[in-house]
Amino acid sequence: MNRLHPWLLSLACLLGGSVVLGAGLQDKLAAYVYQDNRQLVRLVEEAAALIESSGTAAVPTFATKDSKWFNEENYLFVYDEQGVNVFHPVEPHLQGQDLSALKDMEGKLVVATLMGIARQPEPDASGWIFYLWEEPGHMLPVWKGSYVRKAVAPEGKVYLVGSGLYNIKIEKTFIQDSVDRAAVLIQQLGKEAAFEQLRRVASPLHVMDSYIHVTDEEGNVLVDPLFPNLLHKRNIANQRDVIGKNVFQDTRAALRDKEATWSSFTAAKPGSGLPEKNMIYTRKVRLGDEIFYVGAGYVPAAPIWLE
Repeated sequence: MNRLHPWLLSLACLLGGSVVLGAGLQDKLAAYVYQDNRQLVRLVEEAAALIESSGTAAVPTFATKDSKWFNEENYLFVYDEQGVNVFHPVEPHLQGQDLSALKDMEGKLVVATLMGIARQPEPDASGWIFYLWEEPGHMLPVWKGSYVRKAVAPEGKVYLVGSGLYNIKIEKTFIQDSVDRAAVLIQQLGKEAAFEQLRRVASPLHVMDSYIHVTDEEGNVLVDPLFPNLLHKRNIANQRDVIGKNVFQDTRAALRDKEATWSSFTAAKPGSGLPEKNMIYTRKVRLGDEIFYVGAGYVPAAPIWLE
């Protein structure tokens, strides 16, 4: 953990909250392609370091308008491990309220999901949550992604500090982590219980509208949250994309010799019909004598050179 002496904390606050963090942060930042996502992670990690040093005494610093902590682009929120809001500069009336039952527009338990980060054993545990939210000035709800970091204050109390971005750019690491966790869920709960959870659009394992899907070895679709009540069996073994590529067969061939693979396919862009590249991550899961392919796809926001 990053601990600061009180006088260093005061100096950091006077300098706009800049905190020198170690190589561990650099390793975290290296996982992200897009600069705005890296900046968000750095902001939250620095805020967590201040809470680790001074507890809630650091929180008033986060309310300073036009600072790095609170401006037109960013603000921080803080919860305790029971889901009680400790700090929210945009909606201060939420402070002191138990928001553990708060849901997004799809019914996802937002605060309860971030409370799971507090239960992780690592003192610096962190994670992302994705939810459909009401953005001021918009007629329709907008996807938001928030990075949340566990911070243990000097007296031992656990806090969760986070910040989010609307219309966040999806990273490969988001998809890979989501699918890997879904694979573990299937192995731990068994297919029936796990599939039931994954069929819900409100599952915390889905990354915005990049929903996890599951097929068997023959290409029969077993889980697709967009069609949770599909009565007739759907098979994708012979489906081809707009340039004639059979993604399922290529993926199955790749998974003969390894446990997971990335692949791509080309689909018509909704609204325009123009072709666009999609990336998909698929993991092979063995459960007894059965093999399942668990995957999720996304459309990259921009090539790396346009980040």
